[in-house]
Amino acid sequence: MSTLQNLYQRIQCDINVRLLDFHTLWSCGSDAEIFQEMCFCACTPQTDAKHAWDAVTQLHDLDYFETGSFEEIAFVLREAGVRFHKNKTKYILTNRDTFFPNTKAILSELVLGNDISMTRDTLVHQVAGWGLKEASHFLRNTGWGGEVCILDRHIMKQLCEYGVLAAIPATLSKPVYLKIEQDMKQFALDEHIPVDALDLVFWYQEKGEIFR
Repeated sequence: MSTLQNLYQRIQCDINVRLLDFHTLWSCGSDAEIFQEMCFCACTPQTDAKHAWDAVTQLHDLDYFETGSFEEIAFVLREAGVRFHKNKTKYILTNRDTFFPNTKAILSELVLGNDISMTRDTLVHQVAGWGLKEASHFLRNTGWGGEVCILDRHIMKQLCEYGVLAAIPATLSKPVYLKIEQDMKQFALDEHIPVDALDLVFWYQEKGEIFR
C-alpha cells in the first residue's frame, strides 16, 4: 500500500463527511448559500482559499449578496486579503444580476440533465470570473464534481511530486487542462482513491487539514 493510500485511509472518514456536506449544500442549501459558493470560487484565483472563504462568509452575513454596493463588497474582499478585489467585486455583481436570488432554480437548468463536461463548459461561459478550475471547484463543492478535477497550483505541485505531471504549465489552456485532468483521474484510479477525495488528500498533505 502506498503512502498516499495510507494517508487516505487515515483521513477517509473526515473526507467522506466533507463530501457529504458538499452534496447536502445543493439539496438543502439556500439560494444565498449556493451563491456564496459561486462567489467563493470566483474569489479563489491567486488568493488563499481561507481568505476567500472568510470574505464571502462576511458578505453572506452582511446581506451584501442582495444589497451590497461595489464599494462595500470591494472593501470586504480587500480587508480579507482577496487579491484583485476590484475585478472580483465586478464578477460578484455581474453574477448577482444573473443568478441571485433564484440561484438554485437558474443553476438547475444548467446543471441538471447534461453530462458533467457540458455542464462545466456551460458554467464557464455563463458565470463571470470562472474558468475550468473555478467551475470544477463549484461542481465539487455542490456535490456534482465526482468526475472533474480542480487543477490549481497546489494540486499540480502534488501531481509533479508523484510523477504524474512533469512540470506545472506556464499557461493552462483547455486542451492542457483536459489532458492533466485525465492523467489525474488515471492516477486516482491507480491509487484507488476517488478523484473528488484525492483533491482533499492533496490539500491535507500541504495544509494539514481538510478544507474546501
